[in-house]
Amino acid sequence: MNTDKIFLGDIRKCTKYEVQKMYTFSTYINDQCIGCDSFGYVDCDDELFKENAILIKIENGGYVDLENLNSILDYIKIYRDIKKDGYRLGGLMMSISPHCVDSLFVDQDSLRPYYAKDQQVTDIPLRKLKKQVNNNR
Repeated sequence: MNTDKIFLGDIRKCTKYEVQKMYTFSTYINDQCIGCDSFGYVDCDDELFKENAILIKIENGGYVDLENLNSILDYIKIYRDIKKDGYRLGGLMMSISPHCVDSLFVDQDSLRPYYAKDQQVTDIPLRKLKKQVNNNR
């Protein structure tokens, strides 16, 4: 894994997620809905769940907490889900915005690189990174 995909950042937990619809329009033909548009906003609140977590950026902009990666099976599961079933929130993968109450997401404003520019390397095994992190604690 490239070291430019490893970040430090805060994980937040959604405490309130309400969809406020201001306008809804549906088109029907013979009692069958053929189109629907809805406009509005989402009212949400959150709280800090974990500060300075080590996050690994995955394809399509998602993040995984290094602490949650316990085995190579977790790593394979993440990449299989992305390639086969698309980006799947919940479980190991987190986005940068909440999607429901109690969902975990990454605070994009708190992200910063884990490695300095002069330490960038093209390949580091996850096992070595976890061992490095555990030794620093």
